[in-house]
Amino acid sequence: MREIVEVDAQGAIQLPRALLDAVKPHTRFVLEVQGETIILRRITPFWLTATPQERAEAARQWAGLERPSAPPIPDEALHRDRLYD
Repeated sequence: MREIVEVDAQGAIQLPRALLDAVKPHTRFVLEVQGETIILRRITPFWLTATPQERAEAARQWAGLERPSAPPIPDEALHRDRLYD
């Protein structure tokens, strides 16, 4: 199937629905530009292809990331009578 599409003033390309009938909403793609050719490749989610060991390592790396500082919770906020206010 061949369709003519156009790039708008903001640089967006609108694809006809007929071209995307088999694509579910929110499917993500990587766009590759090769000369004058644009290629869309579907992204396979990490969790779908990763081994249990790779997922565990990714979780460890995520847990080790530096977190933004947050104000401390005062001790009185953790008292039983305050938890249900």
